Amino acid sequence: MLQGGPRSWEVGLAGYLRAVSAAVGVLPGGVGRGFDPPAAHLALSRRSARHPGHGLLLVWSAESGWALVLERTELRPGEVLARFGDPLVPEPVRVARFVDQVLAGQRRGGEPARGGAAGLAELLSGYTVIALPGRVRLPGPDRLG
Repeated sequence: MLQGGPRSWEVGLAGYLRAVSAAVGVLPGGVGRGFDPPAAHLALSRRSARHPGHGLLLVWSAESGWALVLERTELRPGEVLARFGDPLVPEPVRVARFVDQVLAGQRRGGEPARGGAAGLAELLSGYTVIALPGRVRLPGPDRLG
């Protein structure tokens, strides 16, 4: 690895977030990442029929996995609608199904995933972005070209 370069899990997280974003539908510029501890949020392009005036965030952390959150406003704090649970790094299609189930009222609450940054590089290794001239290839279950 290059000195001063990204930690091994950072490159995998970038690819994973790209794959999940494509699966769930994210607003332009709607992806944010944190690195200490590893975390991310995706601003979804969809709205909840139960809360049409509020945006939805899909939030991930290495400590607790995915949660679908009603965006915070001046008058209302953010509210967790549901948590995915285990595994910590589910396939993007499973994350999209989770969002669909929550928005359809079929899933609520839930426990956080049992996470931890210790094995994060291995969990995200299948999503490492490989940049080739003229294209980007994402290895892993859901390839994007």
